[in-house]
Order: sequence, then structure tokens, then C-alpha cells
Amino acid sequence: MERVLGPTEQVFYKVRQQRPFNVVITARLSGGVSEARVREALPAIQRRHPLLRANISPQSPPRFSRSNVPEIPLQVVPRESADSWLAQVQQQINAPFDASRGPLARFVLVQGDSHSELICGYDHLIGDALSGCFVLRDLLKAMEPGSNGPPPPLQDRPAYEDLIGPPLPGTGVLNTVVSRGSSVLMRASPVLNRLSARLDSTPETPAQEVRSGFAYRRVEPARTERLLTLCRENQSSLHGLLGAALLVARTESLAPRKKPVITITSALDARERFGVGEDFGLYTTGKTHLMRLRAQEELWELSRRLRAPLVAARKQPLHLRTFRSAIEMSSRSVDIAAQPWMQRCTRLGLDSMLGLSNLGRLSLDARYGDLTLEGVSFSGSVASHFDIVLAAATFAQHLDISFLYNPPLMAPELAERIASRTLEVLTEAAR
Repeated sequence: MERVLGPTEQVFYKVRQQRPFNVVITARLSGGVSEARVREALPAIQRRHPLLRANISPQSPPRFSRSNVPEIPLQVVPRESADSWLAQVQQQINAPFDASRGPLARFVLVQGDSHSELICGYDHLIGDALSGCFVLRDLLKAMEPGSNGPPPPLQDRPAYEDLIGPPLPGTGVLNTVVSRGSSVLMRASPVLNRLSARLDSTPETPAQEVRSGFAYRRVEPARTERLLTLCRENQSSLHGLLGAALLVARTESLAPRKKPVITITSALDARERFGVGEDFGLYTTGKTHLMRLRAQEELWELSRRLRAPLVAARKQPLHLRTFRSAIEMSSRSVDIAAQPWMQRCTRLGLDSMLGLSNLGRLSLDARYGDLTLEGVSFSGSVASHFDIVLAAATFAQHLDISFLYNPPLMAPELAERIASRTLEVLTEAAR
């Protein structure tokens, strides 16, 4: 594989140069998992998925390469308690990858006698969250006694913008305007940073020093099923309900003097539209809502209000082309978005920026020989403009939720309170 990074990959490439931008998927297993068993299976996984054999050549523009990429590394740590894996996830979301050397993925085995966690961390540039679920599934299949390994290697895929097709008319002109405007603003940024600092005394943390925070919650099977049933009865979705609960929790944490203005950005799976199946790669789009809670708005009404535009976006071919055009323009303004003055200006107009990524009910097998997959959780680094991101996955009747937050914008204590309040709202809805 030797191809230029697509627009979304180029955006992520610039973001990851400022701070780690990773995805971490954790498989919770019962049964004996030896280090040798995992190591023997890893090469088959790397052969199957092309992007796990890739590094990035820092040309202009940068491109994927397969020049002297080492094997995927595995770290083994003892499982000293049922929560030992949480510290490992915290490390993985904040540990950068050497893109020029590769590979852009790694594994951690939190090893216990009868229960273990297998953690897959990778650079967000090469894969969405579902990608990690498929890789862990393939690894578990390759670890089965007598297994011939995972299915055969998958084909190389182009950047998914090529699967979308051409951008909207006029995108090229807008790209030129954005590029020129960004160049001017970058030259003016030192002055704008000083001026904006006088208006906002909050100290800025350099982007390269920012590390994402992580809080974890789990909803038991009975309540998970109850929530799914209520979503159907109320003509909503779990995605919409999770977003509504997070929005309520975040709004309550803000100053009560006014109705806060909040954006919530949802990640949308586009694999079916692209026909890429279970390939490892970036196959998601996004949809952003500008939200204010209405007076005495009922939770299910808010949930439906969040869900409706997402359903429409999935059905509209124009959504993908619009998304491609937006990504192409944003690739030319990433450096500006990271400037302190731009972040201060953004916060003047918005009280909070939230993210929501729900993988839904994962269609993975539970049994892999003598191993049982008991749960799957999803976490990762949070982009610099978000205060907090809710990342969810449902498997084995459990709903696992991670709350990813930016310490410069949100204290750990506040993130924990928001996580707990979100779960309280869901519990109240399930009664």
C-alpha cells in the first residue's frame, strides 16, 4: 500500500502532531489467556488488515507506506484487581504513536488467572471504533485451539472520500479561500493570542501537554434491556437517549442564570453505505446539533429531537458529499483551530461542546474456544474542542459507557459528576 492520506486522514494527521489522538477498545474475557497464545496470533491479525502493517511517510502530502514496519507490540501486565485495566486504558489513550516507524496499533494483556482484559489501542488516523472491535474478534478467533487463524487478508482500500465520490460544486473555490484566510490568520496569531489572553485570564495549556481524561460506567443487563424497550416504545433510539441524558447532565453543571448554548456532535457509521464490511479503516461521518434545552422539556422529547436529524442524515446521499466538502475545508484550518485565540473565541459563543459515539449492539460471538467474551468497552483521546465525549457500546446485554474529557476545559471531579448524573438520568428513565 502506497497512497496519499485522504482529507479526513490528513486532518487527523495534523491533530495527532499536536497531541495523541487514539482509539482504545477493551475486551473483557473469562478463561485462561497466556502471553504466548496472544503473541502467536498477532501476526495473523497484522497480515489480515492492511493498515496494521502501515507507517506514514512525512512527505507533502503525507502518505501510507509499508517500509520496514515492525510487528504489533504486546505489553503484559498483572491483573491485580478487577479495575486494573482502567489504568492501562488511561495510558493507552494518551500514549503517542511513532507514525514514521509504525505500526500504528498496539495491544496490552491485563492478565489474570481466570479473567483478563485484552486492550487494543491504535491511532485514530487509521481506524474508527468499530475497526478495533473487528480486530479483537479476529484475534480471539486466531487464538482458538486448533485455529488456522483469522480469515484471509483483506484488500487495500482507498481513502473513504474516494468512496463518497466528488465533493459539492464550489468546494475547490472555498478551499482556496479557506487556505488563504488560514495563512493570514496564522501570521496574525501571535498578536491575536496576546490580545485574547487579556480578555480571558484562564491560563492556556499547550496542546502538546494536554492529556485526555477517562471515566467509566456500566449499565447492567436488566436496565439495558429496559432502556432499549422504552426507546422503541417512545419512537427514539438509544443513541438519542444517551445524547439527551448527557445534555441534561452537562446543562445542570453549568451556571443556572441562562439557557446554555451547547453543541453535540454525533459520530455516524457509514460502513453499509460504503460497502466496506468489516475492514479496518475510517468509515464514519459526523452530524452536529446546536442545542438548548427547552423549558420543562421531557427527556424522551429531547431524545427524539436529537434522533430525527441523524435518521435523515443516514438516508440522504447529500450528507456524505457535504461531509466530504466540510472535511476538505477543515483540513486547511486545523492549525488555526488549535490556536489559543480561536479556542477562546469559540468559548465566547458556546457554553459547552459535547461528543457522542455509540457503537450500538455489537454482533460479535461470545465464545472463542475456551474463552468467553463478557464485555466490550470503547474509549479514546478526546479532540481539543470537546469538553466531554460519551462513548458507548452494548454487548452481552451490558451497556458500557466511557466519558472522555479535556482536563484544561473540565476538572476530573466535574467529569465524574457528569458521568454519575448521566447514569442517574438513564436510571430515572428506566423506571
